[in-house]
Amino acid sequence: MSSVININNIDVIFENKDEQIFCTSLDIAKVFGKRHDDVLKSIRNILNELREIGASNELRNFAETYRNTEIRGFGKVKGKTRKDRCYNLTRDAFTLLAMGFTGKKALQFKIAFINAFNQMEQIIKNKEIEKIKQLKHYDLPDTPYKEKIANAIKEIEQKQNSKFIELIEYEIVEKFKNGKTQVLQKLNFKTKLI
Repeated sequence: MSSVININNIDVIFENKDEQIFCTSLDIAKVFGKRHDDVLKSIRNILNELREIGASNELRNFAETYRNTEIRGFGKVKGKTRKDRCYNLTRDAFTLLAMGFTGKKALQFKIAFINAFNQMEQIIKNKEIEKIKQLKHYDLPDTPYKEKIANAIKEIEQKQNSKFIELIEYEIVEKFKNGKTQVLQKLNFKTKLI
C-alpha cells in the first residue's frame, strides 16, 4: 500500500511493507532542496557511525534500493530510463538523517514528514481495525485462513448483493507444486438477499 502526500509542493510517496512505513532518500532530497548525492553521503556516514557504535539493529531502517527514472533529454536517450540508487527510510531512519538538517525551513519540512508518517500509521491502524471488525462480524472459527475465508465471503456478498448468515462448512487445501504454494478453498455458507 502506498500514499502520496504533498510536502513543500512535492508529491512524496510513502509506502507500507511488512508493517513498516517508509519514504525514499530521493523524495527527502527534493523536499529539503538538497542534492541527492549529498543525502546519500549523509546516509553512508550514519550507517558507518551506527556500525562503529554497535547499533547494527538500526541498519535495517535503511534499505538500499533503486528507482527507475525517465531520462529527460533529446536524441537517443530521450524517454529511456535509468536506475537511480536510493534508500528506503523508515520513520527512525528519517529521524536520524533529518537531525542533521538545520534551519527554520528544515524544521517545517521535518514536521511535515513526521505528520505524514503519523497519517500513514493511522491509515494502517484503521485498516487493521476494519479487518478485525469484519472477522468478528462473520463469527468465523479460529483458523490460520480466517482472513481468506472472510475475504471470500465479502466478495460473494458484493457480487450477489447479499448478506452473510452463517458458515456451514469450509475446506482449505494448501498445494505446493513447482516451487509455488497455492491455497484452494471451498466454502459453503448461507446468505440472504439484501
